[in-house]
Amino acid sequence: MGSSIKRKAPSTGSGAIGQSLLQRRVRPRIEPEPESEPESDAPSEEGVGSDGSEASDAESGSDDGSEEQGEEDDESASDSEAESEDGPIPGAAQLSFGALARAQASMNSSSSSSKKSGKAAAAKDELGEDETKREPDWGPERARLEREKRDKMAKRANKHAPVEVSSKKPVSRRREFIEVPKREARDPRFGPVGPTATPVDDIKARKAYAFLDEYQVDEMNQLRAAIKKAKDGPAKDELQRALMSMESRKKAKDRKDRERALIEEHRRQEKELVKQGKTPFYLKKSEQKKRLLIDQFSSMKKGQIDHAIERKRKKVDSKEKKNMPWARRGAE
Repeated sequence: MGSSIKRKAPSTGSGAIGQSLLQRRVRPRIEPEPESEPESDAPSEEGVGSDGSEASDAESGSDDGSEEQGEEDDESASDSEAESEDGPIPGAAQLSFGALARAQASMNSSSSSSKKSGKAAAAKDELGEDETKREPDWGPERARLEREKRDKMAKRANKHAPVEVSSKKPVSRRREFIEVPKREARDPRFGPVGPTATPVDDIKARKAYAFLDEYQVDEMNQLRAAIKKAKDGPAKDELQRALMSMESRKKAKDRKDRERALIEEHRRQEKELVKQGKTPFYLKKSEQKKRLLIDQFSSMKKGQIDHAIERKRKKVDSKEKKNMPWARRGAE
């Protein structure tokens, strides 16, 4: 725009005030395009306020001019002549107060946004400096290194190599200098069975359960009576098999009892001879069998002895046939 020239009102009064307002130079500003209709209405109200403010400024200026009228008459005349020569600025007088107010508001908003952006950039710079100054968090990295170290110690170069154990692991304070076997109550019904089981004394068990022999005899007599009364073939055969099984078990028990009694009698005689100063004589297995057969046959009749010998012979023959090779068996 042109150079700013200070003007003074030539005369007092309301006409002079209006003339000064019209002749006052206004600096044009860029008017932004309105974003919405409600915003366009608001600045008009601000324009009214600005109009009032400018009017008050003009009145104050007129008062000053009236006081200095006598002193600056020549000056005002020259100003009026210069104004008539220059003429009013084209377009500046046509701008409304609302447009000026909107321009001022847009300038204020742009300046405030620039200030905010500057503050935000400064805050980011400060945060960046703080982050660089702050010490890094080595917790996860340290945990990862320790885990890798443990995994490396657990692995072995060779399967036969000893396992490395950390010396930093605390050792238990408990010490067992003398290991005392723990006594546990056991139930013989559910105890272990087999070579690892506790050996059972047959002599003591036989004496402790000797009363079962009477029950066994009574049960065998009941089976014999049931076989006589039975008329169904399969049921009768099943009862007979049960009776034969019980009789064979009873004979085996009686044979063991005879063997045991024979050995006990021999030991008793040897003890008496040792007391007399003679050397003890221990029976062999073969001698025990001979004496057992002699004792068995001495209590039998002639027919029973023949039947027992025949059964013994068949038993020995069957064992020999089983042990004989297949070729020789086929040749026969």
